[in-house]
Amino acid sequence: MLTDTSQRKSSKKVPILVSAPLYWCPRCNVPLLGSKCHKCGGDGFRLRVTPPGDVRPALSGDLKRLKTALLDYFDSSEAVFEFIDFRKPILLNKIPYPDAADEVIVDGQIVGHLFYDVLEEKWRFKPLYSGVARILEKKLAPYAVISLERVARRFEVKKTEIVELSGEWRRGRFISVGLASGRQQAVGVIIRGRIRILKVWYSKSYLELSGTPTWLDVIRANEKYLQEKEAEAIKFIKDMVKKVKKPIFVSFSGGKDSLVTYYLTKTALGYAPPLLFNDTGIELPETVSYVKTFAKKENARLIYADAGEKFWHAVNIMGPPARDYRWCCKVVKLTPIAKAVEKVFPEGAVSVVGQRKYESMARARSPRVWVNKWIPKVIAIAPIQDWSALDVWLYIMRNRLTPNPLYFLGFDRLGCWLCPATELGEMRTVKEVYPELWSSWEAFLRKYGAAKNASKEWIKLGLWRWVKIPGDIKRILPKELDKLTIRRGIEFSIKSEGSRLVIELEEGEIIHEKLSEVLKVFPGKVKYRVSGKSVIFEDKKWGIHLLMALVRALFCVGCEACALKCPASAIKIDGYPHIDAAKCSHCLVCNTSCPIAVYTLKIKHNLNIDKVKK
Repeated sequence: MLTDTSQRKSSKKVPILVSAPLYWCPRCNVPLLGSKCHKCGGDGFRLRVTPPGDVRPALSGDLKRLKTALLDYFDSSEAVFEFIDFRKPILLNKIPYPDAADEVIVDGQIVGHLFYDVLEEKWRFKPLYSGVARILEKKLAPYAVISLERVARRFEVKKTEIVELSGEWRRGRFISVGLASGRQQAVGVIIRGRIRILKVWYSKSYLELSGTPTWLDVIRANEKYLQEKEAEAIKFIKDMVKKVKKPIFVSFSGGKDSLVTYYLTKTALGYAPPLLFNDTGIELPETVSYVKTFAKKENARLIYADAGEKFWHAVNIMGPPARDYRWCCKVVKLTPIAKAVEKVFPEGAVSVVGQRKYESMARARSPRVWVNKWIPKVIAIAPIQDWSALDVWLYIMRNRLTPNPLYFLGFDRLGCWLCPATELGEMRTVKEVYPELWSSWEAFLRKYGAAKNASKEWIKLGLWRWVKIPGDIKRILPKELDKLTIRRGIEFSIKSEGSRLVIELEEGEIIHEKLSEVLKVFPGKVKYRVSGKSVIFEDKKWGIHLLMALVRALFCVGCEACALKCPASAIKIDGYPHIDAAKCSHCLVCNTSCPIAVYTLKIKHNLNIDKVKK
């Protein structure tokens, strides 16, 4: 059954909690996707990780980051390799934190958290559970043994209550804590002359599993499971192709999920399907190169949607995009894709996408088949909707596929390199691998921030990623910064004067030629006059639509969203919208389709566009 956009919206009201099952074979010492090990035939034990449990292998870049954090944490390099045997499979599980963070899993146990410290601007390690047990058992500094009978979270241990202490006493350092009685273990942080307990639990031992299995052993242990996942996905694709009976293409981002989706589709069809790649203009160069090389190697048609310089044009008008201000997605993603699809598949098509439900709550709510309101002629299907990241990576290894090399440099997420949804820890990787790119973005942020009187912390702490700073970020900020926000977008004032509507721009020029052209979308003649930076509309009956038309006329970024959505094909973009009055039906869909107009209303008036439509 197909699901349209309205159905997807309604499902957002229902919270959905998902967690990918994960098991571990104690005999083979390998992670299992199902409860049975297909290498030894034995049963695995269920490994409880933080939901959604989208675990992934620690690749070379991840391992380098982990080693660096451990070398910073422990007092000696020998302790690092006593703590973790890097020859064994190591898993990472992304978890909620103020910034990027992963649970670190070795020997089927969580040994700690690897996280990016925003204030210290570096990756750090915090031992937990089995990791604390291992530190105490092997006496790896830093650790402390205390004389108390029991402790609780937030309790502060005095130095006089410590009976054994090893490691440098450094404020802000995490330290493993054990009770002399052996009853409890904890992790604390050194503050002044005390240890503040952060988390406490009943003592456990570290279960050191034997052997140093390879990833080939992991694949063998999961072979049957992978075969079943592959067969189900291929059958799903075949069934949908028969049912829908439209041309098919793979939405190919250059990431691991779209790579697996492509090969599943190719196997299902028996030939190389076309690839649709959207170059947003802010893709990493390695990704663009990888996509082009991949399409050539596969002898697959590459449909190239290209946003060109539209982001850089729009960002000077709208300001930096934010998690709660994502104008960029419409300008450089959805509209270029819709344009490319309309050109190649005017009668519609099936888009096979690499969406997975464990990636986000929004994707967990999404059906496996749907229609996007921005590309209504395209039916999207997600054959790997129920796959975890570990499913994907083991499938890549098993089939010897060649993923984007950026994954081995420490990238977990690929896409727009300055996306506000990215964590600072991930942006640090961009800065290290592509320093010129990051310098150009920081230069823009400094210039924009200076014009808005923003402090240097607005850039340093990544606060530009929000219009309204969320609570979990505020909690880690210095008190004077927790209310730091700056204005973005087009600055204007709007007021009613009797029957008239007066709009005054703070910056920019009101060009009569542009405005009069766009006002053709209204039925009848719109009477107005310009006075300096103000425009006075004599009849305010069209309300906020007049503002939207003004924005479209004066601040068009050439994304062509209005032209694509116009049901009468009455709009042509030539520097700004030109309206064919003979064709125009005055439906005003163009106003509510313009990302610049829509997000101007959202950020300035907190208006829902659906209310404006009514």
